[in-house]
Amino acid sequence: MKILVTILALLGAWGFSPEAFGATPVLMEKDPVEMVNIPAGTFIRGSAPGEGRLDEQPKQKIYLNSFAIDKYEVSNARYIAFLEETLHKPPFNVYGDGSLTSEKGISDLPVVQVTWHDAVDYCFWAGKRLPTEAEWEKAARGNDNRLYPWGNEPPTPERAQFEREWNGKKTLQNVNSLPAGQSASGVFQLSGNVREWTQDWYDAEYYPNAPDKNPKGPQTGILKVIRGGSWRSFDTDLRVTSRGKGGFALKTHGIGFRCARDSGSQTGHPAQSGN
Repeated sequence: MKILVTILALLGAWGFSPEAFGATPVLMEKDPVEMVNIPAGTFIRGSAPGEGRLDEQPKQKIYLNSFAIDKYEVSNARYIAFLEETLHKPPFNVYGDGSLTSEKGISDLPVVQVTWHDAVDYCFWAGKRLPTEAEWEKAARGNDNRLYPWGNEPPTPERAQFEREWNGKKTLQNVNSLPAGQSASGVFQLSGNVREWTQDWYDAEYYPNAPDKNPKGPQTGILKVIRGGSWRSFDTDLRVTSRGKGGFALKTHGIGFRCARDSGSQTGHPAQSGN
């Protein structure tokens, strides 16, 4: 199982899909976490000059098909279920010397120390995929051009976990906590706690050249887009337009992920990084 998932993920990263080889993705509904449906339509993506960094510009209207996104970041408990079924290599245990699977008191904390490929493998196993960068921003920003998922008010400890020092199990918040920080559509902790992998390759100059309908990122690249800021981020990195990036083999205490799927989709998909 692990070998199959890894091969399909690598094929996806190189721009192939299983359909190209006559294969049909297998139903893998293993992850019953609640998902939030984001209806089709337009939203305002990016920042105007003076509002954000250069790689966030321009500010423009983007259309996206409907999709669903996990209400919560993937927790250790959910990730451990994936590990136990697939024998996938477990992430480094940041809380102690033992195995992550035997660590107590971390079930509802977001999984960390996962690479982009780890996230892709999990989402495929669950019958889902990583969200595109545009989908992530729409889920966080909604249709009212807000600055943070919860609105335009500045971050507070009640809304987001940020500007913290590492303190073991006390560093991260449970994935279903901080309801005051949820987005207008009810998605939790899109800002703070852990940064989140997305499908897209990163390109600082992608926005001016991107399609205004269902953008899926550059065809190729070196770095992957990471969104949302983490427990150690400054408040400026919690803005819904702020773009982060990292190599797809990067693993840190501050990077996790959540999954998405096309609305009504019933099958898993390997990584579609090229699209």
